[in-house]
Amino acid sequence: MKRHQWRLVGLVIFLFCTVVVSLPLAQEDLTRLVKRLKPSVVAILTYDKELKTLGQGSGFFISKKGDLITNYHVLEGASSAEIKTADGKLYPIKKVLAEDKEADLVRVLVEVSEDAAHPLSVSSSIPEVGEQVLVIGNPLGLEQTVSDGIVSAVREIPTFGKIIQVTAPISPGSSGSPVINMIRREYRENATKRFTRTLL
Repeated sequence: MKRHQWRLVGLVIFLFCTVVVSLPLAQEDLTRLVKRLKPSVVAILTYDKELKTLGQGSGFFISKKGDLITNYHVLEGASSAEIKTADGKLYPIKKVLAEDKEADLVRVLVEVSEDAAHPLSVSSSIPEVGEQVLVIGNPLGLEQTVSDGIVSAVREIPTFGKIIQVTAPISPGSSGSPVINMIRREYRENATKRFTRTLL
C-alpha cells in the first residue's frame, strides 16, 4: 500500500449493496436480517510505518475471495491496514485491486479464508427518495452499529455524477459502510457510474 498516494476526499460516500427481504418487515424479520448482514461488514484499522494507529473506517466484502470495498479516504496515508470481522478476528489488507480518487472509492484484497468472507452483491441502480435504509458500520469505533433512515435526496454533482443522500446518522468511522435499501428489496452502492466501470 506504500506505493499508493492517498488523498483525503471530504465527500463521504456510502456503498449500497443486494439482499432479498419481504415488506412489510416485522421487528423479528428485521432482527434476523441484521444478524445475517453483520458478518459482511468489517471495521478497517490503518497504521503508519511504526505500526501506530492512524484511523479507522468500515467496509464490506463483495466476494468469497476477500475482495472488499471501502471509501478511498479511509486508507489515506496508511502504510498498512487490517480488518476486524464481526467475530473479532483480524485479517491484513494485502493490496489495492482498483481505486477511484474522484469517487472516493477503493477495492482491496484481504487475506482471509473463504468461510470468513460473507459477500454482498452490489447494485448500481438508483433508489427513490423516501425509501427506507439501514446503515451498518463502526461509528466512533463502536463496531457493528446499526442505524436507520430514509433516502432524503438524489443529487447530480457536475463532473462527478449522482450522489445519494440519506438521513441515517453518520459519524467518523462510518465511511465505507453498506447502506441497505429495503423498499426495493436490495442493497445499492451510492457512487457514480465510474465506480462500476473501474472497481467491479
